[in-house]
Amino acid sequence: MGPWVLLPASGLLGLPVADTRSANSVVHLRWDDGFAIDATIGANFPVLEYRGEDWAAQVGVEAAGFMGFDPDGALTFDLDTFDGVFGFPISARTGPWSGRVEWAHVSAHFADGIRDNGALPGSGDQYSREYIRLIAARDLGPARVYAGGRVLTHDARDSEPWMAQLGAEVFAPWRVAPYAAVDLQLAQEFDWSLAIAGQAGVAFPGNHSRFRVAMIGRHGPDDTGKLDGARESYLGLGFGFDIGGVLATP
Repeated sequence: MGPWVLLPASGLLGLPVADTRSANSVVHLRWDDGFAIDATIGANFPVLEYRGEDWAAQVGVEAAGFMGFDPDGALTFDLDTFDGVFGFPISARTGPWSGRVEWAHVSAHFADGIRDNGALPGSGDQYSREYIRLIAARDLGPARVYAGGRVLTHDARDSEPWMAQLGAEVFAPWRVAPYAAVDLQLAQEFDWSLAIAGQAGVAFPGNHSRFRVAMIGRHGPDDTGKLDGARESYLGLGFGFDIGGVLATP
């Protein structure tokens, strides 16, 4: 095999599982003032990889749809919000160190359910932005710590551009692995108010994939586009489906 690999099976930096804006496919059953469901369909596709003697780099494509549902009667759910993201990441790894930089676009929309739910704050303002995001990570045995940030390069509402991020996760070195993860974010547009998200659960391996079941929680500014600025605090049960490029190369 030469140094160039087309369509590698997995990524070089696994996307943080506790970050609710990672392009991981998840379903979250959550309880705050009431019951709601968040669902994300996400994928990170490494397209081309170059392998050096003790390092590797990838370029790829990322896309995700973040959806918020509220119950409206027995087995009926209104789609209230939809945020769509696409991006172009470049990632690299050498030894226990990995990093990723990406340019991405996100637009956010209210959906039909918002018309019947006056408890949901927000406005009809356009929400469209582009940003550059950087993350660096260090493996520590079965654990990993990471830090990074984001700067908006364009925003339809002229929001303050800066965001900082810090997190950690640990997966037991077993085939069926208990795990825990925490993600902290501070955004200038929310007056640097802390948002903290966490998970504790079990991960089950597949063929270049992973299934997770976990207790989840989040407290801080709502990260749904049209609802930004509102605060949320919830606990719940999460199901994660990590496929291909969202996982790091072992």
